[in-house]
Amino acid sequence: MAVLDQRLAALRGAGRVTNTDGRSLGIIALQKTADDPDRVVVINAERTVTRAEMVDAARRLGGALLSRGIAPGAAIAFQLPNWWEACVVNLAAALFGFRLVPLLTIYRAAELGVILPTCSIEVIFVPERFREFDYPSLIDRLAQRPQHVFTVRGDRSGPNTFERLLEHEPAEPQPASAGDLKTILFTSGSTGRPKGVMHSHGTFDALISRTADFWQIGKDDRLYVPSPIGHIGGSIYAFEFPWMTGCTALLAESWDPDEAVRAIDAHSATFMAGATPFLSGLIAAAQRADSGLPSLRRYICGGASVPPELVRRGLAQFQAAVVSRAYGSTEVPLVCPGVRTRVEAEERADTDGECTAELQILSDEGTPVVEGESGEIAVRASQMLLGYLDPADEEGIFASDGFFRMGDIGKRISGRFLQITGRKKDIIIRKGENISPLEIENALARHQSVRQSAVVGVPDRDRGEIVVAFVLPVDGGTFTFADMTLHLDMLGLAKQKYPERLFVVSSLPVNTVGKVQKNELKALAMNEEGSSA
Repeated sequence: MAVLDQRLAALRGAGRVTNTDGRSLGIIALQKTADDPDRVVVINAERTVTRAEMVDAARRLGGALLSRGIAPGAAIAFQLPNWWEACVVNLAAALFGFRLVPLLTIYRAAELGVILPTCSIEVIFVPERFREFDYPSLIDRLAQRPQHVFTVRGDRSGPNTFERLLEHEPAEPQPASAGDLKTILFTSGSTGRPKGVMHSHGTFDALISRTADFWQIGKDDRLYVPSPIGHIGGSIYAFEFPWMTGCTALLAESWDPDEAVRAIDAHSATFMAGATPFLSGLIAAAQRADSGLPSLRRYICGGASVPPELVRRGLAQFQAAVVSRAYGSTEVPLVCPGVRTRVEAEERADTDGECTAELQILSDEGTPVVEGESGEIAVRASQMLLGYLDPADEEGIFASDGFFRMGDIGKRISGRFLQITGRKKDIIIRKGENISPLEIENALARHQSVRQSAVVGVPDRDRGEIVVAFVLPVDGGTFTFADMTLHLDMLGLAKQKYPERLFVVSSLPVNTVGKVQKNELKALAMNEEGSSA
C-alpha cells in the first residue's frame, strides 16, 4: 500500500489527479438503489441480481474484509471469469475505499509473480477451479502471495470462501471519492513486463458519462458482455455501465458465438462490444441460426485490425444495428467510440470512428501535421489515466501540455474522424489481447539452446494477429516447436502468449546498428509456414 500511496502523492503533486468533482461508483450505487432497488443490474446464467441485492452483498463482503483487518486503501484483486461475484467485489471496493486490481484468468505464475507484490495485494478472489485449472494451487506456489485468498464457486463449507464472507453482517459504507484511485489495470507493454494503468473513480465517471451519451445507452438497454472483466472493456460494461446508465449487463462466462446469438435473441440484448474475432464469429453464427439479431442496435469492434469489409458484413447481417470500429486503450479508453448512425457506419467503415477527445496528429518532430497526413496520435481527455504505477513507464509518453502519446500512427479525416494507419509500439494484438513480443523473446532467451530470438505478429483472419517466433540456436544446438512449448510451460507463461509458429534460422536480418528488422521477418512469416504444433 505504501508504494501506491507514494505514487498517488507524486501524481497529485504533478496535478495529474483530476475529475475530483465527478462521482464515485459507490455514491452512485447507493443513490440509484434508493431510487429503484428492484432494477436488475446483472444477469449471469440463471442468476439475476438487483440493485438492492448487489448493494447488500457488497456491504456484507466489505464488512467481512474490514473484520479481517483489511483497511480502506488496501489493494484487493480478483482473477475471475465473467461471474456476478466479481461485480460484488468491484462494488465492495467502491463502497469501502479498497483499490481494485482485476486480473485475467489466463495469467499464471510469470504474470502474477510480478503484479501481486508490485501492488501489495492483500486479498485475492479466485475460482476454486475454472476450465479444469486449480487457481488456489497457483497462488500457493507463488514466492509472494497475498495474506488472504478466497475461493469462489467451490466448496462452500470452508471459512475462506466468497460465500462464507457474504454471511457477515452488512457494514456501513464508506464510499470512495471521485479523486480516489479506483483501479489498476495491467496491460502488456513494449518493455516486456506488465504495465499498471491507474484510474480514479472520476476518470471512469467521465468515460461512462461521455460514452453513454454518444451511444445513447439507458435503462432500456441490455449489454451482452463476453469480453473478459480483467480487461478495461469487459470491466466497464459489467461493472460501471449498469450503475451509471440503468442498463443491464448480460455476462457470458466464455465466448461461444452460437450461444451469443441465442442469448442476444432470448434476452433482447441491444449492445455488444468485442474484438475482430468476436464480430466475425457472431456474423457466422447468426447466419447459421438464420437470425438478424433484431434487438441489437449497436456493435462496437476494436482491439485489433478491423477490415472495412467486416464492418459492412456486420451492417448487412444486423440491419437494426450500427456496426462500427472504435479506438482506445487501457490508458485512454474509447478515444473514438465509433459513429452515430448506420449511414455514417457505411460511409466511414474504413475509419476508427469519431474522435471525442482532444486530438493531435504529430510529425516525427512533434509538431501537428495537416489534415489527411499520417502521424503519431496524441490525445487529451477527461477519461485519461492518472498515470502508470511505475513512473519509468511514462518516459516519452506525456507531452508538456498533458497530451498522451498513444503509440499508434493515424490521420484525421473530415475534421472529426480518425483512421489508424499503423502502430508505432511493438505490440501484437491477438484476439483483442495485447501481447508484448519482448516478454516472449526474454522468455525464449532463457532456453539453453537459444542464442537469439525475435517475435512478430502477422495478420490472421480469425484472430487479428498470431504470434510467430524466429529462433537462432546456439552453435550445434537444436530447438523444436515441442522444445519451445515445454520451455514456456516450465516458465509459467500464459498460453495465449505462446508462439503459434516457429522458424529456426541460421541468422536474423539486422540493420547497421544491429537492430533486428522485424518487417523482413513479418514478410517471411506471411509467405512461408514454419513449424507448428
